[in-house]
Amino acid sequence: MRIYGGIILFAAFIIWVFYRLFIKKDLKQNLQALGVYSSFVIVWAIIYALMIF
Repeated sequence: MRIYGGIILFAAFIIWVFYRLFIKKDLKQNLQALGVYSSFVIVWAIIYALMIF
């Protein structure tokens, strides 16, 4: 069940990036938030990889 939470958070991150990139067109103004969110995704990906392998 925990793996689905990570997948949902990753999907929400991708949706946020596409929303800011194509609809709002202000992704460059949100680069700091993009860095924070992407580091969060990377840390969770490492945690899940360590749990699986």
